[in-house]
Amino acid sequence: MTSRSSWPIVAVGLAHWGAMFVVVGVVGALLLVVFLLFDDVLDGILPDSEWISGPIIGAFLAAFGLFGWVAEAGFDAPPAVAAAIGVAGGVGLGWFAYKVTRALMNSPTDATPTTASLVGQHARVVTPVRAGGTGEVLVRLGGQPVKLSATADVDLPRGTESVVVAVESATRVRVESADTFWKQ
Repeated sequence: MTSRSSWPIVAVGLAHWGAMFVVVGVVGALLLVVFLLFDDVLDGILPDSEWISGPIIGAFLAAFGLFGWVAEAGFDAPPAVAAAIGVAGGVGLGWFAYKVTRALMNSPTDATPTTASLVGQHARVVTPVRAGGTGEVLVRLGGQPVKLSATADVDLPRGTESVVVAVESATRVRVESADTFWKQ
C-alpha cells in the first residue's frame, strides 16, 4: 500500500511533462534546422534509408513536442493522452517532411546552359570588333549577361546589335550584324 506522503512526488513528476514536451519540441526544431543547413555534412550519421533522414526526425520531434505540449498544457490532457497526440502530430509532420524532401530531391531541373546554345542569340558589341580581328560582345547565357571574345568578317563598332552565328571556343563567338543577318 502506498503512503500518502509519496503522492506529492508523483504530482511533481507529472507536472514536468509539459516541460518535457517543450524541451523535445525545441530539440526537434533545432535538429530540423541543423539537418536542413548541414545535411550533406551530417549525411553519414543516419542509416542510408529513404524514409529516415535528419529533417524527418527533426520534424517528428518538433511536432511531438508541440502537439504534446498543447494537448497537456492547453487542454489538460493526461500525460499518456498528450503523448499519443504528440506521436500522431509527429507522424503527420514527419510524413509531410518526407513528402516535401522527396519532391524537392526528385524535382526536374533545366539543362545546363552551354556556349553551343548561343548560336542565333542576340549580342551587343561592347568592344569594337575589327574585320579579321577580335572584340567583345555581351550575350545572355542562361539568363545571365556574359561577355565573350568575338570575331566578325566586317568591322562592327561599339553598340552594334548583332547575332551569334558560330561558337569558335568556350570563350569566343563569331558574330554578324543583326541587320545583315536578318536580310539574308
